[in-house]
Amino acid sequence: MLSEIPIDLEIVNKEDINKELMRLSMIAELDAVNLYEQMASLTDDEELRAILLDVAREEMIHVAMFQTALMEVDDEYLKVLAEYSLARD
Repeated sequence: MLSEIPIDLEIVNKEDINKELMRLSMIAELDAVNLYEQMASLTDDEELRAILLDVAREEMIHVAMFQTALMEVDDEYLKVLAEYSLARD
């Protein structure tokens, strides 16, 4: 994603805008996780690797925060998660 919003938010229904912003935020955070983990795998500097992996973990926490917020307002998302969870059992 790297600083570009991948959809035209002007065409999103006003009542759905916050849900879309949460989803986009999750995408951005996951993109950051991938970037930091890739950089960590490229360095031989153990201190830098530890910092990069620590920052990646912080980004994962942000993903969880947005997901929690999304679950509070998006019944369809909860339904999909429940169906997936049942399918895994």
